[in-house]
Parts: sequence; C-alpha cells; structure tokens
Amino acid sequence: MLGHIESITVYIPEQRKSLAEVAPALNLSPLDVRMFSRFYGLANFPRQPGSLNDLLRPLLKQFTENHAHCISRIKHVVHAHTLPCIRPFDLHGKALLDEAGFSDDTHYMSLTMGHCSTSLSAVDYVCRRLNAGEYALLLVGEKAFHPKVELIDDTTIMGEAACAVLLSRSGERCRVTARYSMQAGEFSQHRGNATEEESRFASVYISFIVTAMRNALGHFGHTASSLAWIAPHNVNLSSWQRLADELNITRQKIFLENVPRYGHCFGADPYLNLATLIRQKKLSPETNVMMVSVGMGATFSSLLLGLSDGNEIPVFCNLEQFPDIKQD
Repeated sequence: MLGHIESITVYIPEQRKSLAEVAPALNLSPLDVRMFSRFYGLANFPRQPGSLNDLLRPLLKQFTENHAHCISRIKHVVHAHTLPCIRPFDLHGKALLDEAGFSDDTHYMSLTMGHCSTSLSAVDYVCRRLNAGEYALLLVGEKAFHPKVELIDDTTIMGEAACAVLLSRSGERCRVTARYSMQAGEFSQHRGNATEEESRFASVYISFIVTAMRNALGHFGHTASSLAWIAPHNVNLSSWQRLADELNITRQKIFLENVPRYGHCFGADPYLNLATLIRQKKLSPETNVMMVSVGMGATFSSLLLGLSDGNEIPVFCNLEQFPDIKQD
C-alpha cells in the first residue's frame, strides 16, 4: 500500500465560458464547435482572470482554514502540473506557502514530466517520502493562458480548476493501494498541435490506453467488474465511450459527468471526479475506484483506491453547491 488520501480541497472559479464564447479565440469553425459539442460533450469551461497564483491562493486559503490542526505536520508540498514551465523563471510557488502559514522547513517541489498524468504518479512519489504521523500536500492546477495551451486539436479544450490533496503514509481513510504507469516514449515530442507526430499519436491513442488499462487491472489484481467506478481525465466523452466498448466495461462505470461541466482541467480531472462521486454519495462501503489519466509524451498513469466506508474522504469546495451545473 502506498498511502492514504485524507481529504480533497477543490477550487473551481465561478466564472465560466461557454463553448461558443471560447471558439473565436481558438479559431474554431462552426463545424469544429458542433464536433466538440455533439461528439466530445464539451460545453463549459471555468475561467479566472489573473495569474496561476490567483488560482492557487484561494485554494490554499480554503485548505488552511479547514486543516489548521495539521499544517505543522505537512512536510512536503508537491505541485503536479502539465506544462513544464508555469511561471516566469524568477518566481516560484514557495512564496504562496509562506503566505498561507506553512512551516519554513516545508519541502516544496514540482513534478511535471508525466504531463496530465503527473498528478497520479506524484502520489506514489511523495508517499514514499513520508514517515508515520507526517502529511504531504499535493497541489494540482494551472492556467489555460494561451490558445496553444487551451486547445488540443481535434481532442479537447482546457478548463481551469485546482485541487489540494492531503496525503499520509499511515492514515485511516481512503487507501491508495497501488500505482501503475506505462509510457510510449516515441511520442515524447507531442505538443497537442497538428503535426505528423500528433496525427500518428491520435491513430494509436485508443490502442495505447486499452493496453495500459488491461496491464493496470492485471497489476492491481482486479477486473473491470470488480471496480465500482473509474475516475478518469476529462479529455472528451467519445474517447472514453469507445475505450469502454473496447475494454468491455459498462459505459456508466466511467464517471464522465464533469466533461461538459468543466472541460479538461489538466491534471486535476481525476480528483474532481473522485470528489464529485463522494459529494453525490455514489461510493458504497468496500468500494474500489481506479483513477486514470493520460499525459502527452505519452504517459498513462493510474491509482487503485480502496474505500472501506465508501464516501469517507472529506471534500471541501469554494462553490456553495458542488457540482454546480446539473446534467441531464
């Protein structure tokens, strides 16, 4: 066992843009808009003016207000992000921790090379560095600050949201039982823009994930039928529906309700989906949940969670109602 998820704190900007509103800046044609809406299921995207710090600062404020009892025991803070560079080189995230009242000796670092899947791989990395009684905080979130970042051609559109995940090595809540990752290094130059390499990756994307999912289930000692839910990255509806069919998994087992609500919020998606499942009280006692994400490069990463009491992870969110957009 790797560790435990003790809580999830979610910050989702109240400001939203619709697909129609983001289309002009992304040079999407009317045909593109119909494709992203009808086939990919994308509709709304959280957007907040300002910098990355303006996204993470209210997240940390919310986290510290609800976790004053354990701030002094947080020994590591890891920011898992998709883009290799998320700030000007002369700035760093440690200043935010100082503002929020973390100890001077809190070790701060970032992880990125798995891109959107880094937020899952990071759990294994950081839990191995904890002693009994210590905590780590995993920060996930970044800005869609440029059209080249905001749009992955013919695939998805990015939203902005952030999560703070409290981890322990020897806690009592949700067990992080195991991790499985798989890479296809031949796509290491993939950037999400229309090039020959991107087209080649698109042609093997489904088969790559199908193989990785089967390997992960074998590594975990589970079958699809023994999982209650799969909490994936929110790339789009059609990809996951096709993957469900290829893997002979019931489509309803893959939690996709947040795709039209928030778009693809970088590495935060699996945690947003897990938090939503908990808020909607969809996890029964003795539930197994598989978290899955795929990052450009290409890296597949997954975690197996065991929840003895079902909806046992405390979830904190800035929104008065979360999730805040009802889906039919």
